[in-house]
Amino acid sequence: MIRPTRTAGGVAALALALTVTALLIASPAAALAAGSLAIFLLWRGWRFERDLAAVAASLTVNRAVDRTILRQGAATTVRVTTTLTLLPGMEVRIRDVPPAVAAGEAPLCRPGETATYTLRLMAPGRTMFGGVILEANDAFFSRALLVSRLNAPSLQVFPAGTSATGGGRGAGVGETEIDRKTTLDGQSVRGFRPYQSGDDPGSIDWKVSAKRGTLHIRQLTGLEGGTPLIVVDLPARDGDPTTFARFSMAVSGAVEGAIRSRDGCSLLVVTSGEVVRFIPKTRDLREALQALGGLAPVEPRNPLYRAPGPAVLAARARLPAGSGDREKACLARLGGVLASFARESRSPFTAAIAAALTRVEATEVRLYTLARGDGSHIVQVIHQAKALGMRVVASAPDGAPILPGVDAVEVI
Repeated sequence: MIRPTRTAGGVAALALALTVTALLIASPAAALAAGSLAIFLLWRGWRFERDLAAVAASLTVNRAVDRTILRQGAATTVRVTTTLTLLPGMEVRIRDVPPAVAAGEAPLCRPGETATYTLRLMAPGRTMFGGVILEANDAFFSRALLVSRLNAPSLQVFPAGTSATGGGRGAGVGETEIDRKTTLDGQSVRGFRPYQSGDDPGSIDWKVSAKRGTLHIRQLTGLEGGTPLIVVDLPARDGDPTTFARFSMAVSGAVEGAIRSRDGCSLLVVTSGEVVRFIPKTRDLREALQALGGLAPVEPRNPLYRAPGPAVLAARARLPAGSGDREKACLARLGGVLASFARESRSPFTAAIAAALTRVEATEVRLYTLARGDGSHIVQVIHQAKALGMRVVASAPDGAPILPGVDAVEVI
């Protein structure tokens, strides 16, 4: 709402005094002067509103947010720079309006300046900024105008999860030792390796070191060359919405972190025997997040538990040698049969996965799955990646079965 300044108040008081004088002494001159002052104030008010509308139309906002995907209660830093066409005689200051679910207040700044402030998102869901408040004044009037159209970017807030501890249940396949972290802070830790001379002592993980009896350090994501391939296994519809929300946040956070810290990443979304989406070697964060935005649990349609695929059959063909001649001959014949099946096996899903893995030229596959129900398609993805010499890191909820062939497991 438009508010008069002290100058406008003085003019209005003078017009009122002249009006009273004109009534008391019946002076036409006083009445004319009072009317002229009133018309002058009305004209100045109309002009102020017109100028303010022109300034608001020329306003542009460049709002940069450190993180657009956050956990409930997390803080992020916002930097806002505004530009506009300032008219003569008018002073303007601008204040950013945080989302309705955020705790924090932006400072006032002049056009062209950059305002920096921190906000904390207190409620889950997708939210937008409230726009900007334009505080303008001239010699006679002032007004605070909300410009709500300038509300980009949107923020995705996921419910605060609880840290998971403890080990998972083995799947009963293979004898490979798996690194399972009991607490995952973001998506920065890729795995563990023995401590070597010259390593940073601050990278030592004391829990893992105590468990194994020797010093082990944390390996962070991005220490090796190449862009990662992030594989997302969509769960079935009968799951818990809160678990899927944490799952979605972990995936989105991994994609955003990979794009911001590296030269991009590749994204592959699969479900039971189907490739849902595939984006190779992208550096466009908006494109990647839009690809993830519409994903939801699906109804499995093409389970592959009866179609293991050529990579799995080839692995089964590599049988251990027997102790006797007869056993050796039997195992060799069985391995030959399995090898023949592997050469002749044709699977559209496996062919699509192999083509995607070849195209991305990745050295590491980061697999995100809830590990529920039939996991035959995930087994094929892992075997195809291992056949190409890729490292596979699986991220799954605490207590999920360990998938055969993975090199490390992280807790979502």
